[in-house]
Amino acid sequence: MAVRIDRVQKNLMRTRLEDVLAAHKDLGEKIDTYLNDTEHEEYRQFWERLAGGNQENIKVVSGFMVRKCNR
Repeated sequence: MAVRIDRVQKNLMRTRLEDVLAAHKDLGEKIDTYLNDTEHEEYRQFWERLAGGNQENIKVVSGFMVRKCNR
């Protein structure tokens, strides 16, 4: 049985998730810039792992927004 969440709460949650999503996208751009400016392979691997984790966070937030906030 699904729990009913009122529209006000859904809208509030969606607004907050959109804010978090925007922050992750900005962070992704910054990480990409740092990755492109980094020469040492060990450091590049670190930026790549960080970028992968950030992309995973974007997927989690986006998926939740679609499923739970009707967006």
